[in-house]
Amino acid sequence: MTAARHQLQTIPALLALLICAIPGMAGELVVEIKASEKADAASLGQVDLYQESYALVIGNDNYSNGWPRLSNGIKDATAVADELTRQGYEVELKTDLDSAELKSTLRNFFIMRGQNPEARLLLWYAGHGQTIKGEGFLVATDTPLSDKPDFKLSAIHMRDFGSWVRLAESKHVLAVFDSCFAGTIFTAQRGTPPAAITRAVTYPVRQFLTSGDADQFVFDNGAFRELFVRALRGEEKSDINSDGYLTASDLGFFLSDRITNLTQANQTPRYGKLRDKDYDRGDFIIAVLEQQSLLVDKSIKVQATETENLMWESVRQIDTLTSY
Repeated sequence: MTAARHQLQTIPALLALLICAIPGMAGELVVEIKASEKADAASLGQVDLYQESYALVIGNDNYSNGWPRLSNGIKDATAVADELTRQGYEVELKTDLDSAELKSTLRNFFIMRGQNPEARLLLWYAGHGQTIKGEGFLVATDTPLSDKPDFKLSAIHMRDFGSWVRLAESKHVLAVFDSCFAGTIFTAQRGTPPAAITRAVTYPVRQFLTSGDADQFVFDNGAFRELFVRALRGEEKSDINSDGYLTASDLGFFLSDRITNLTQANQTPRYGKLRDKDYDRGDFIIAVLEQQSLLVDKSIKVQATETENLMWESVRQIDTLTSY
């Protein structure tokens, strides 16, 4: 398997009423908890959800052992790192990691950065992914092709990845993979996020989002990254329940719909939670969405049109695309 890389709406002016970042305290987040999931439920008060926010952003382009070179892995990673930094995350950006570097970087991030139970950890990975007999793998820059016997010695098995995210003490972990492989360690979900945040959001969770499913072409054109960044900025209607913040469930629902529609279902993002009763209860809060004007800025309209045109062109050229 090789894998490659509606209309714009504004966020209502009532954003940021239920959740806010503490001024001067980068990475901290306060959430107003509701008594139930109903939109008009009574407030139970505020909870300090996170004390620290860490992000590891990885982009691989220059593959050296048979895999096609990518064009936008590093560019996309850099753009994501810049936006997460702007949003208050402490970001570590890594590019073109070989097998040893990829394994050590991931382990160090989840173990060392994950020491604080009151932290949130976000991983962005752009690069090749692979599925073999239903098992997912991340492909390092020096990993041999999947038909080689030493592929499994070099690639990152997603079951190993699942053990690393469990080693983190941090209550909330989100991993976003701009690549495709089978959902080996997480359960794909499909459902609209609840209308209001309850105390359940504070429970531990390990969430995942992939830009495509197994045996699909994932377009290496930057569109997944662009929609991800625009969701963080509130430039798209990614806050499904309009409660003022972006959760991993919101993001998964939004990107799944947008990418699936734009590619005529040739690329279908998957999202879900770790198959573990101790890590499938909460919801990662990714970003506080700033108040948006009711008028859509002309430049945002142009960006939306360009992204949609790019995705349609990618569908037409699916047989000739650089593949993930």
